[in-house]
Amino acid sequence: MEIVDSIAVNIIHLITPYAIYLFYLAYKKTYNEKEKELIFIITIFTSLYICLKYNLKIINSIPLMSINIPLILSYYKKNNIAIITSSIIILLYSFKFYSPFLLLLLIEYISYGLIYKYLKIKNFNCFIIIFSIIKILFSALIVFIKGNTYNIYLELLALGIIFLITSLVIIYFLKEGENILRIHMISKEIEHDKQIKDTLFRITHEIKNPIAVCKGYLDMFDIENKQHAKKYIPIIKNEITKTLVLLEDFLSLNKIKIEKDILDINIVLEEVISSFKLYLKEHKIKLKQIIKDEEIYINGDYNRLREVLVNVIKNSIEAIKKEGTITIWTETKNENIYIYIKDNGIGIDKETLKKIDEPFFTTKQKGTGLGVPLSKEIIERHNGKLIYESEKQKFTLVTIILPILKII
Repeated sequence: MEIVDSIAVNIIHLITPYAIYLFYLAYKKTYNEKEKELIFIITIFTSLYICLKYNLKIINSIPLMSINIPLILSYYKKNNIAIITSSIIILLYSFKFYSPFLLLLLIEYISYGLIYKYLKIKNFNCFIIIFSIIKILFSALIVFIKGNTYNIYLELLALGIIFLITSLVIIYFLKEGENILRIHMISKEIEHDKQIKDTLFRITHEIKNPIAVCKGYLDMFDIENKQHAKKYIPIIKNEITKTLVLLEDFLSLNKIKIEKDILDINIVLEEVISSFKLYLKEHKIKLKQIIKDEEIYINGDYNRLREVLVNVIKNSIEAIKKEGTITIWTETKNENIYIYIKDNGIGIDKETLKKIDEPFFTTKQKGTGLGVPLSKEIIERHNGKLIYESEKQKFTLVTIILPILKII
């Protein structure tokens, strides 16, 4: 029973450092090979130290073979520093029991290195089996020279088999752990790449709107017309400024920054509508607005809410193929302001409407599919709602709901 306890304790002591090693790599999410190599070497030394410190029990003067498992793991990881250092430490430990057989021990451990280097065994389990056989043979040779009884050979064989099984189990555990870790790392890379892709799409979409506005006004711009210069240049400058602000925001991979302040939402709405009036007139799109001349304050981010309104109105313009009408009105109820933007354009079918807020889903040939998800995110971070209603070839109604700020 003492033998079983010693073996069980050895296995626990051996597995624990490698489990911590894998957990550490998973937690740190490290991709640096040098860092991983250093952590592995520390793990090997820790494993050896635990074995030597707490598991020096022997059976009929035969040291437990489990101290060789860290060496096997060093061969598995192809870490030369760990291989050489582990071999030296194990030799020094074995010398305590087999001091007259130092040369034989040197031959044994050199043979492991030569077999691993020159036989180039593809299946590592085969190397473990060969390692175990050599270990049993050399141990049997030492026992024979010492002239021990016949029973010790059976004990030696049993220890060898236990050593072989334990080594295979621990290597299997390490392999499976590394596979899980690899899958974990790959999933993190995919998530990271997706985040980068998402950010790039956001940049593309967000700067596309102000550039499109600039292009529209530049197309209508008449150099000889001074009135055009007075009307269009300030608008173009404003859109360029907004683009620069957006690019600064997207230098990081973080979520959209919301910097809230007390503002009159009706003023924001009026300013956005005003910036579109000339463009709508040129494209023969009627604009109907029913906005009460009253102050309605909310706690919000001016630039972000402006982006949402611009995006919604721009989508309404694109939905109108020829002449059409965009109607914008507001109402207050249940301590919220409701902003309605309706167009009589091509509309959206039911299936598309279900997917409209999915990232990257778009029906536009050159669309990114991020306009609605981004707008929804901005509104939700203002504790509001963005609702789309539509009927194919009839209308699209966008409702923006924002909580009204109570000013005492």
